[in-house]
Amino acid sequence: MNELLGLKGLNVVWLSKTDLTNLNAGEGESNYIDIKKYKKDGIEYPYVSGQAMRFYLKEAMRRSLEEKEYMCIPDDKGETCGEINKCLMCDLFGFMKPSKGKGAVTRVSPVKVSPAIGLLPFDENANVDFLTRRHRVSEGAKMEGDIVNIEIGTNIYKSGISIDMRRVGGEEEVKEEKRTISIKNAVESPEKIIRVKKTLDALRYLADYSKQARLLTDFSPDLIAVSVQKKYSHRLQKLFDLNNGRELNIQRLNEILSDVSEYSDTILFGMVSGIVKNEAEVKKAVEAKGIQVKTPSEVINEAKNLVK
Repeated sequence: MNELLGLKGLNVVWLSKTDLTNLNAGEGESNYIDIKKYKKDGIEYPYVSGQAMRFYLKEAMRRSLEEKEYMCIPDDKGETCGEINKCLMCDLFGFMKPSKGKGAVTRVSPVKVSPAIGLLPFDENANVDFLTRRHRVSEGAKMEGDIVNIEIGTNIYKSGISIDMRRVGGEEEVKEEKRTISIKNAVESPEKIIRVKKTLDALRYLADYSKQARLLTDFSPDLIAVSVQKKYSHRLQKLFDLNNGRELNIQRLNEILSDVSEYSDTILFGMVSGIVKNEAEVKKAVEAKGIQVKTPSEVINEAKNLVK
């Protein structure tokens, strides 16, 4: 899959149902670890920041590296190597590298990552967990500790990524005289394909999120849609609209699928049972568009197979 085939974008949006956990802490006091939250219509919902989601995606990719593949580790200043021809992280996730006397070299990430947005109200799906931190104060003294309160909750999160296919594996060059943008120093197509596949594969194996030592949960996709696009657009990200009754908005589903199908030769859809209450309606609506409903892992594997 590359620009030679006229494909400009690959979009993925998914829902994931979590058990009681805290995936991304906010800025509470030292003995109170809260959940990051946003407000909509005066109601609080949890979210996981885009920065955290990028980290989880990178770590899933790092775990899957083959012997000859390379992802650099940022130094103590947070700077990366900037060598996109050999480094998967610098190529796919971008960087800003200071250059003495030249300012900074900046690469915009070809892989765009959304925050994970909780779709159910926080106060209806939350609790507080008590953690005791124990420490020895002195030799022969009594073991003491302090109580830490951790906000935890269950929810259904919506997440997404968008891959700018044209920019994977190459440097963007602006030609001022023609006011055009071209790609230079691009990696060979087989290497580009491998990098896109690794990004997709990482979605199946998301694991290195925070607070998992005692709040273990699964955060990989339960409902997922993938579009292979001839136009670069993020429209698919609005596919899933969930009400408080845990029912997906079927009208929204139909409208977005119709929009995206105008510039996508292939749309894939997968789901597991027990996530949304109207799953039979969802399946019927999707199949009415000529899209076969599969499992999330089957969808990811099929998307990878399309990258040829």
